[in-house]
Amino acid sequence: MSYFNPERRTHKSPLPLMILGSLCVFALYFAFAANQQTVPVLPENAVRPHLVRWLEENPDSWPAQDPIFNPAAVRRIYQRTDYRLLWFDNYSLSDTANDLLKQLTASSSGNPSSMVDYRYHLGYFDRTLRDTPQRLQMAAVLDVLLTDAFVSYAQDTQLDRLKPKSRRQLNITPVHHAEGEYRLVGLQMPRQAAATPSGRKYFRGYTRGTRGTRGTRGTRGTRSRSYNVERSRHYSTYSARRPSPSRFSPGGLPPRNGYRSYRSENGLPPVGRVPDHSEGPYIEDNILYGGDAAALRNELARLRNLADSGRWRPLPKGPAMTIGARHPHVAQLRNMLSLYGDYHSYGGEPNSDRFDRRLHEAVLRFQARHGLKPDGIVGRLTRQRLNLSPTARAHVIETNIRRRQQLPADLGSRFVQVNIPEYKLHYVENGRVRLSMNVVVGKKKHATPEINTRVSKVIFNPTWTVPRSILVNEILPKARANPSGMENMGYRVVSGSGEHLPLTPKNLSAAGRGSYLMRQLGGEDNILGRVKFEIPNKYDVYLHDTRARSLFTLTDRGYSHGCVRLAKPRHLAQALLQDQGDWDQWRIDQLTTGDETTEVKLKQRVPVYITYWTAWVDGEGRLNFRPDIYDKDGLAANQF
Repeated sequence: MSYFNPERRTHKSPLPLMILGSLCVFALYFAFAANQQTVPVLPENAVRPHLVRWLEENPDSWPAQDPIFNPAAVRRIYQRTDYRLLWFDNYSLSDTANDLLKQLTASSSGNPSSMVDYRYHLGYFDRTLRDTPQRLQMAAVLDVLLTDAFVSYAQDTQLDRLKPKSRRQLNITPVHHAEGEYRLVGLQMPRQAAATPSGRKYFRGYTRGTRGTRGTRGTRGTRSRSYNVERSRHYSTYSARRPSPSRFSPGGLPPRNGYRSYRSENGLPPVGRVPDHSEGPYIEDNILYGGDAAALRNELARLRNLADSGRWRPLPKGPAMTIGARHPHVAQLRNMLSLYGDYHSYGGEPNSDRFDRRLHEAVLRFQARHGLKPDGIVGRLTRQRLNLSPTARAHVIETNIRRRQQLPADLGSRFVQVNIPEYKLHYVENGRVRLSMNVVVGKKKHATPEINTRVSKVIFNPTWTVPRSILVNEILPKARANPSGMENMGYRVVSGSGEHLPLTPKNLSAAGRGSYLMRQLGGEDNILGRVKFEIPNKYDVYLHDTRARSLFTLTDRGYSHGCVRLAKPRHLAQALLQDQGDWDQWRIDQLTTGDETTEVKLKQRVPVYITYWTAWVDGEGRLNFRPDIYDKDGLAANQF
């Protein structure tokens, strides 16, 4: 007998379960919809303790690997805003922040310097912004770095990085007029002129203009020059007997097209644009000059004592280190920089393995003293310079003491020094460096010689007589392949009587045999640029301008055939000629326009010392080293 009776089975209704499930689904849907319309609110002062601790109380507690490059400016900004987030709209970046990031990325794109990305923290932003910051500390770090990048960008895009406390700003500037003249105008320009997009054309030394906007280069093919240029027309010489200023402009410079007045009918100069080749106003520096042999002897004694003490140890091989890193080599790096005088402990933790801000600043000082890129990263080159032992450094100093003794004890009240391994030129007056600039020196196989001479004349729009070796190896093959193109660039064959001849096969053959010379006329395409400084010497080298401006942004600048190329030749010309009358920026800018060559003799020749110093003490008492680029020190450890 079966106990199972289907007729007596109880059937439960699914309706209550369905109603309960529907209620849950509706509740979840309304909760999700409400959450979508609710923005999480960031408490107004939630990040204040973090910002106060990082910027005021304990800067070494900064948690990010990227340093703050402008701590003082960033601190002042947050002090004025009561330490609140500036670039966030609650937990999301504001529209202003996104605009800033786009601008930083656009400014860095195509720039060959990784230092630009590093200064703007673009690598950190790229890593962090893949996910929206949801932690207060992460948002605070991101906000501080955005502010720091904004300050760096504002500094980098200034047209003139002047120091108002120590530098006198000029209230005039030359502008270009439609008729080819240059006139002085006030810096306060009309609104329609100021609206012209300057674009901050130069950004950290790299040209951001397009190729199609470089003066008249686009019409170069239509330009022609006379093969026989009379010397009286092509050259004009300024001497003690120059025309009276009253005949021409207030500055005494004769205009190119007759004796026109430089002022309009109403007496005001017309408004135009600053010429592309202008270097801006020459603002004197005021830095104490060093280069004393006695200071080198003191450093020699200190390094010998360090070598005898046995405290110095080389930094072992390892990974690259920068701020925020933790590594066992960090403590040894800190001790090494303390021995060199770059790190000051102030009671810190000498054995800490954390790469903190103070150590980062010490690495920057060390890199600046050794001519390295000041990026704060202990990479291969920085490690190599760190491991130059005190004994090797003492040997380098001894060699440079002998080099200094070969110069006069008194270098003069005014002089120009070009230090080849430093890739720098310094113009010195009364023991103060008034002007410094980057230079390009000779390659190793075309080494720039060490000479003592004087500047005899300044030549604007100089001509270039091609040296024999360059003529045979470089210029003649190009002239035979494209004679019309070389003629458009101003190249002419010069006969024995000084006659300028076209680049025909017959004339080129005569130049190849040495019967004729080849010369490039002055102008935009001249290989010497717009300014040349005659410094008589047996090596036939001189100081001059150049068209290859991008080389000045490099760390190692050995690219010439022996001459010295200048980053700011117009400023040097103004410094040398300032005692000879009204030589100012607008006058020099006009003389470096067109193709007319002008020679200006110096009434008092200024000494020029082209030195090869791989070690020296500067005016602030810092010992500087540079690599032995020409292998003259006899020490392989000081060669790159």
